[in-house]
Amino acid sequence: MILRRPEKSKQRVRISNSRKDLRRARRPQTRSVNRKLLLFMAFVCLGGLGGGALWLWWPTLISSADGWLKRQDFFLVKEIIIEGNRRSSRKEIVEALELVPRQLIFSFNLAESQDRVVRSLPFVGEIRIRRRWPNRLEIAVKERQAKALFYLDKLYLVDRKGNVIAPVPESEKLDYPLINGALSSKWQNRPEVRSRLLKKAIKLLLVWEEMEVDWPEKIAQIVPDEVYGLTVFTTDQGWELQLGLDRFDEHLRRWRQVLAVLGERAMAVKYFDCAGNDSVVVGLRSQMVVDDVNVEEHVQK
Repeated sequence: MILRRPEKSKQRVRISNSRKDLRRARRPQTRSVNRKLLLFMAFVCLGGLGGGALWLWWPTLISSADGWLKRQDFFLVKEIIIEGNRRSSRKEIVEALELVPRQLIFSFNLAESQDRVVRSLPFVGEIRIRRRWPNRLEIAVKERQAKALFYLDKLYLVDRKGNVIAPVPESEKLDYPLINGALSSKWQNRPEVRSRLLKKAIKLLLVWEEMEVDWPEKIAQIVPDEVYGLTVFTTDQGWELQLGLDRFDEHLRRWRQVLAVLGERAMAVKYFDCAGNDSVVVGLRSQMVVDDVNVEEHVQK
């Protein structure tokens, strides 16, 4: 009896559960991603078309809305209240605002208008504009205050920062110290020197005011010079004080000590040179004699 080995049956390769799961997981995920991508592209296209249409029609929409609101006559600027203006007239301020006919209150650009008013009107230092719904603008003006007169080719007003404001108005009361630049013709072509010396002169005025308690004199005129410094001429006695370009408080204290020592004899003095480091040089008026006084012993270095 012949025994035959049975032929090998063709066995089908079985896929493990893990591979089946992998195939099943890949197919729906790929379809989902493709679907989401198509939806996203569709939304992008629709958004682009909508945005383009809106961009094309936006001026028309704005114009229509603007016209409709103006016809309602509710949000139009009808009242303007201005406070704090003394040198700048109401008419000048309103003109500088550049309101358009039938101006809508919410389309009025506050920041640009504030900057424009400050640039246009020299006496306006700061301005604040507020909306008061539905149709009123409230304007608070802070004007630049004059501190001195400055004479170059004509009289100008100077503020407390040493900046030139404007030529003196005809109705202005000239009750300010005079900073005289007429002798310095070079200032005409050297604005940086003029600006620096003006600020020095205003600084001296402020120091003088801080120390001016029962002082016998006030400043009538200041003559600046970039080499010799500031020379002050007083009101009543007409004294000439040479104070240099810095340390004004120290120089003025030393001058006051000299005045205290001289007493009534100070009327014979023409000038006080206080620009030195630790001394005061006194010059007498012509044909006047003062008894010898050792001033240096009384001046604190």
